[in-house]
Amino acid sequence: MENLQLVLLLLGAIAIIAVLVHGFWSIRKQQPKGFKQSPMTDINRERRDSQGFDNDGIGEVRIIKAQSDESTVTEQSIEPLMAEAGATANVDTVFESNVDTTFSLTEAPTQKAARAAKTTRVEPSLSEAEPDVLTEDTPIQPSLFGADESILSTEAAQESFVADEVEQEQPLGEPQDVLVLHVVAKEGEELNGAELLPCLLTLNFKFGEMNIFHRHEDNAGTGKVLFSMANMVKPGVFDPDSMEQFSTQGVVLFMTLPCHGDALRNFSIMLNSAHQIADDLSGIVLDGGRDTWLDSTKQNYIQRIRAQV
Repeated sequence: MENLQLVLLLLGAIAIIAVLVHGFWSIRKQQPKGFKQSPMTDINRERRDSQGFDNDGIGEVRIIKAQSDESTVTEQSIEPLMAEAGATANVDTVFESNVDTTFSLTEAPTQKAARAAKTTRVEPSLSEAEPDVLTEDTPIQPSLFGADESILSTEAAQESFVADEVEQEQPLGEPQDVLVLHVVAKEGEELNGAELLPCLLTLNFKFGEMNIFHRHEDNAGTGKVLFSMANMVKPGVFDPDSMEQFSTQGVVLFMTLPCHGDALRNFSIMLNSAHQIADDLSGIVLDGGRDTWLDSTKQNYIQRIRAQV
């Protein structure tokens, strides 16, 4: 019986120990990893080098008062400034001693140097003698735009010469011949002014001097007059304000020789205009003698133009 009791006691003790071990193990397992520390961490932290840093490069915590920091900072900032001020003072003395022998400063640079000394900076300026030396050594370069200016001047001279020639163009003088074309209405009919005016505007005629229409060199109605158109019925004029009530038996186109520009070209424009008016107003083209217009008549007019040219 005693042996049995002893065995039971041993088993109970072992069970209690197992329960305790299992409890500690479960508690240890439930703890977060952040709280776990290896037993070597404290030892590693205690090992520091000669400068006070551990294996992780972390130094000891140092607490410095604010007043001491300010004093050290001011001392550290004042010392280089004092050193710089001393250096600049030395530079000032050296510079002032050499001014009389090397440079002859003007009034403006002297004032500038005095102002710069207050800010502990020296900015020496060159003397007046130095630019003179440079001007003597440096050759004077010719203007790069001399050729362009000469070209522009020659072009301007040519343009002015051409303009003078145009202004001094010789006048045409007295007319030597007049080429005349008639556009008349058919028998028993008249040319209506309401239809005639739009046709003339389409053919670039412009109402002008002598109260008749003129055809100019430019289609806009500017330039020299090439030929003109008048009313075939006396007094031979038009009134643009009353063209809707206007009617006539016919109109006459005429061109004087010599004329401005190419005479053959001007005659061709006049002949085409006469045919266009006749087509739009159902009229008939006649020559200067009010005869039917034929090819032979056209050749005759061309011969008259060439005779004047």
